[in-house]
Amino acid sequence: MDTLQTMKVFARVAQRNGFAAAARDLRMSAAAVTKHVAALESRLGARLFDRTTRRVGLTEAGRVYLERCLECLQAVDDADASVGDLGGGLTGTLRVAAPVDMPSPLPAIIGDFINRHPDVVVDLQLSNRPIDLVEEGIDVALRVAPALDGHYVARQLALIRLVAFATPAYLLKHGRPRKPEDLSRHRGLVFLEPRPREEWVLEKNGKQTRVKLRAVLMSNDGEALRATALADAGLSVAPSFLVADDLAAGRLERVLPEWTVLPALRLFAIYPHRRFLSTKVRAFVDALRAGYGDGAHDPWLSRASSALKSAR
Repeated sequence: MDTLQTMKVFARVAQRNGFAAAARDLRMSAAAVTKHVAALESRLGARLFDRTTRRVGLTEAGRVYLERCLECLQAVDDADASVGDLGGGLTGTLRVAAPVDMPSPLPAIIGDFINRHPDVVVDLQLSNRPIDLVEEGIDVALRVAPALDGHYVARQLALIRLVAFATPAYLLKHGRPRKPEDLSRHRGLVFLEPRPREEWVLEKNGKQTRVKLRAVLMSNDGEALRATALADAGLSVAPSFLVADDLAAGRLERVLPEWTVLPALRLFAIYPHRRFLSTKVRAFVDALRAGYGDGAHDPWLSRASSALKSAR
């Protein structure tokens, strides 16, 4: 049996957590997929999957083998790509993961990338859940976080400020907060992930203040909170990339702009391995870094501030 094909089948079963899903992706019968995995387990003398009627999961041996297997498959892709590069083009599928609320200008960056590399297919997966890049076969992921634990290779693309905001109409009706303690009397629109932000931490001149909110809406969708705020229904906090256009247009106003809402976030591009980094992954990461800027500043808040100054 073709060892390379068997490794590809094993990797896809692991990434899709199932034989039937892998069979559909590979356009093979479920029986053929099962046969490949059985042959591999027989050759290795180890069980690679725990199978139940409800799910398929990797054993410890399966997790170890998957990482090495993906390195081998990546090396084969690199060899193919090196020949493709001689012809001047990138090829293959690039699997990208990003948050549901994609930080702009990601769609434009992807559009420009596939225009410049027409033989590359971008498979874009949007999700706010934690993603295991190795097990799910993701080449590059965009992650918003204060910091990363070093488990993956990371490139910082931008700084992201958290912004407290409301509409001018809401502030006219309910009053403009003058100090952090005033926030507790307002109608809070609260984000739920990764944990409910019913308490805000603000900092000014090295002094931190915690404020408990009175939540009238809780959601795991930043766009829902933004839309509700635009309906004059409350005061919220969101990453700058979600509300920069509204701030620039005057539809929303910053609240307590002299205070910093903690924690400061960062946008990272992460990928599993420094070794065996394919040409198309390297090219896409370079495109991300060019699209977002120098990585040390908040490009969305800078643009919003510049637009407001110009309007005045």
